[in-house]
Formats: sequence, C-alpha cells, structure tokens
Amino acid sequence: MTDPLDDELRRRLTGLSADLDGVSLPGPSAARRRAAKRTRHQVTGGVLAGVAVVAGGVFAVGPSDLTATPEPAPPASLSTLNPEPTTTPPELDAALFTPADVAGDTGIEWTAASEPGPEIACDPAATIDTMSSILDRAQVGFAAEVGEVRQDLVRFADGGSATGVADTLVTCLDEESADDGVPYVSDTLALTGVGDEGWLTRYYLDPADQQATVAVVAIVRSGDVVSVTVQTETTADTVGDVELDLAVPAAAAARLCDVLFGTTCVAEPGTEDLAGADLQPESSADAPEGDPTGDPTGEPSDGPAEEAPDDEPTTPAEELLELADDPFLTEADVAAIGTATGFVRQPEMDVDFGSAPCLQDPMGFGAVTVAGLGYNHDLDASLYEWVGQLPDADSAFQVVAAHTSLPDVCGEVDADREQTVGEPVAVEVEGADDAVAWTVESVPTADNPGSETSFAGLGVARVGNLVVAVAFNAMGDPSGGDWPGVATGLLASAVARVAG
Repeated sequence: MTDPLDDELRRRLTGLSADLDGVSLPGPSAARRRAAKRTRHQVTGGVLAGVAVVAGGVFAVGPSDLTATPEPAPPASLSTLNPEPTTTPPELDAALFTPADVAGDTGIEWTAASEPGPEIACDPAATIDTMSSILDRAQVGFAAEVGEVRQDLVRFADGGSATGVADTLVTCLDEESADDGVPYVSDTLALTGVGDEGWLTRYYLDPADQQATVAVVAIVRSGDVVSVTVQTETTADTVGDVELDLAVPAAAAARLCDVLFGTTCVAEPGTEDLAGADLQPESSADAPEGDPTGDPTGEPSDGPAEEAPDDEPTTPAEELLELADDPFLTEADVAAIGTATGFVRQPEMDVDFGSAPCLQDPMGFGAVTVAGLGYNHDLDASLYEWVGQLPDADSAFQVVAAHTSLPDVCGEVDADREQTVGEPVAVEVEGADDAVAWTVESVPTADNPGSETSFAGLGVARVGNLVVAVAFNAMGDPSGGDWPGVATGLLASAVARVAG
C-alpha cells in the first residue's frame, strides 16, 4: 500500500522532468574544457595581483627616504659653550660727588642729607623720572649752613637726552613765569670747559622774598652720562655783584670722568650765552639788586646789570664811610636802658661769647672790619655792641635786611630752654638809613623747673656802608614791653658814634 504523501512527491518530480525535455547537456568533454579555462584565468589574475603589489611598494617609498643620511654635526667648541663675556659699564654710585668735592677750597663743611633735595620749581629730577632712555641712575645730596646741593647721575641710551633735560627746564620756567614773572630766571647760559657739553640756569622762586630759594641748575654731559647738579641758597645770599658758582658742576664732572672713563674732562670752566658769545667765567648776567635805602626791588632789570670791577665797591669811594677811632657807645650813652641803669664799659669782656640771639655776622656779608665791646651791669644785665665796615652801602643794607624774617631762621629749642623770637620791627632811627629791632624770650622747659625766663632785646642799624648792632640781656624786660622804643634811642646814639 502506498502512502498518499509519496504519491504526491512522485507527481511533482514527474512535472519537473517535463520541463527538461528537449534540453541537451554538453557531456564530459565540455566539462573538461571549462575546467582548463578556469585554470588559465586564475594564473593570469595571480600575476596581475603580484604586479600590483610591487607597484604599490614602489609608490610607498617617499623621496625623502631616498636621500643620503646627513653627516653628524661636529661637537660644540668651548667658545660656543662659553661665549666671551660682555663689558658691563661701571656703576654710577662710585662717580657721585663727595662732600670734599663740593667744598673744594672753601672750608665749608658739607654733610649728607637724609633726602636729596630740596624740591624746586621745574625740578629736572622730575623730568628725568619720565624719560624712557635711562639705563642707570644714582643720586646724592648734601647740606651746609650756606644751602643745599644735590646731584643726579644718569646714563642714557642716547646722547640727545641731555639736551632734552636742558630744554625741558627752560620751557617749564617760561611757562611757569608767564603770568606773574615767578620764578624769575636771571641766567640761562651754555657751560663751557666742562664735559662734552653743558648748560647752566639760575632762577629765583620769589626775588622779593629775601629768604626764598634761589636755584642754580647745571647739566653736563660726558659721553653717555649726564650730571645734573642743583645748588640752592636764599635771595639774600645773591643780592649785589654775586658771581655764579661754577666750582660745583666742574668738580662733579671731574669726578664723573675720572671714575667712569679714566679721563680728564674739565679745562677752564666758563659760560657763554646760548648764541655763542663769551661771558666772563663765573659771572652772572642779571640778579635782583638791593635798594640801599629800602627793600630789595625784586624786579627784573631791563638788561644785564653792569658789573663792578673785581674788588671795587659799588659805592663810589668818596661816599664810603670809615669807622671812628672810638666807634662805640659811651657810658653816658648807656647810663639808662629802659629801667636798667649803671652800665660800664668792659673791654676785657669776650664779645665772641656775648649772647646775641639771631644776630647775623656782618663778616658773612663781606665786612672789611668788625669789632665789638661789652658793657657790664651791677645786677644781672649785660650789653654788647658790634660795629662793622662793609665794602659798600648795598652790602651794609643786606646785613639789616637779613634780620627782617628772623622767626623763620632762628630760635633754639633744647631740653632746658625754648626761645621765642618776636617779629622784627622796622624803626625810625635818627641818622640811620635803615634799622630793625626784635626781642627773644628764653623760657625754661618742664625739665628745667628751677630756672627763670630771660629776655634779650636786639637792634641793628645802618648808615651808608657802616653797621651797628646792640644786644641787651637780662632776666626781665627793661622796656616794659616797648623794646623798639628803647632800641630806637640806643641805636641813634650808636649811629652818631660809629663814623669817623
């Protein structure tokens, strides 16, 4: 018995065979030919594949890989590892001027200032602060009784910077003085015989004020280093025929060149105007003049002041006065000084130790002769008188004028006593051209409880080129508070006696 499933499969196979009826197969020989053909195709494909691989290998080699390997670099030499050292310029500190350089042969004692100063209008130090060409800089300052001085040493990258400092100073002063004439510039000069080039300017911060600052600025270039010196003094120190001081900038330049360059760069210091006209060495073209019968004018002159010949007084010889054989007050003149009476001359008293607070030494104003005399008193008072002969009336006037602003320049304070200086008072003295009186009170401090207050009354007067000064000292004020009134009579007697 057949399975129905088998019958179904047989029918399908029979149907499929019907689709092949009429199809003739090529037989075994045809199969062999096809096999041989496939073999040839495989050999050809393998050869082509090998060629492609070789070609790929050729193109994979870059040109750089075909170049020759470079020779190794030679070893570094010692000169390469240790190059020649560069020359370092000497430091500027060692080339700054010293107190001895500033003093020269004047005998003035200069001491180091805690702060280089003082500050002045159009200060060149401020200009230097703003300059970008600075390579090195050093500064020093000194002070003495006559004033202050400072120096800036600057090494610049370019030589034109020195001219820039000088030009800026002049321009600034012109701008500052445009409205009221202050600062007043008396000298703007070329400095010759010092360094490679130099400039010098003197100006007054207030020529009407005897105690105001006067500045002398010198700018000197030597090589790539510039020295800027600033000297300051007061207006009173410069009134009259006062020469410009070229010694300080010259000494500064001499030290600069010696220390930094091992050379000499100072010949004969002098000045010329900026147009090239020679001026006398150390001369001032213009300076405020004092009025021998009044206050300093402080006004700029219309042109350069005429200079008197060296060693010749500005007052005509026939008008000069000489000291009398006995130029001092008599005992009758000093019989009564206010309520103090009974003074007698004491030639043996050492006037150098006489108490005269705030009295200025006439020798500092060029006095030809100064003499003094002491007067003793039975009780606790003393009196000293000084007489001085000056070379001219202008110099004598300066002695009096120097006592018009005493509270600003004197008055001592120590552990035991403190001085209070009264305002100077101009007094009308018979026979005198000018006169000033003032008082000084010396009060014991808390550390000195056993002492008493002392009083000093002073006065100074001038007649022509002669000066007289008196100093009264006691434990109390003999004038009852009116010392100028008492001093007026005392000075009138002194003026009457002083001239021969």
